Amino acid sequence: PVLLSPPTAPKQIATNIMIHWNGSTEQARANALAMPLLHLAGRVTVLTVIGGQDVPGPSADRVRKQLQYNGIAAEPMSIELGGRSTGEAVLAAARAEGCDLLVKGAFTRNRLRQMIFGGATSHIMQHADLPLFMAH
Repeated sequence: PVLLSPPTAPKQIATNIMIHWNGSTEQARANALAMPLLHLAGRVTVLTVIGGQDVPGPSADRVRKQLQYNGIAAEPMSIELGGRSTGEAVLAAARAEGCDLLVKGAFTRNRLRQMIFGGATSHIMQHADLPLFMAH
C-alpha cells in the first residue's frame, strides 16, 4: 500500500475513513491492507458511486458485512455522479463527510484505457486534499 499526503498536513488522520467501493480486486486489496487503520477509526463509510466506474464484484453491502464480521461498523453511502466524473464525486463525498482518509484501489482500468479515457485514480491523486491510502 501507499499513503499519499496532501500538500497541507492534516490535523488528524484515520479517525473518519471513507472506502470508495467499486467492486474491484484492487479495492478489495486496499481494504484488506487498511484493516489496522479501519479498526482504529471512529467512523468508517463505504461509498458507492451510482453510475461510476464499477466492475463486477461483491456489492457494498457484502463488503460492509465482511467489515462487520471483523469488528468494524461501517455506514453505507451512495451518491449519484450528477454530471461529475467518478473522481470528482468521490472527493466531494469525502469532503462533505469530513473524512480524514480515503481508502482507494488504484488503477482498476488497464494502462491503455487509463491513458485514453483517464480514470478516478488519476483525478483523485491530482486533486485530493486529504490523505489517500491506495493499493493496486
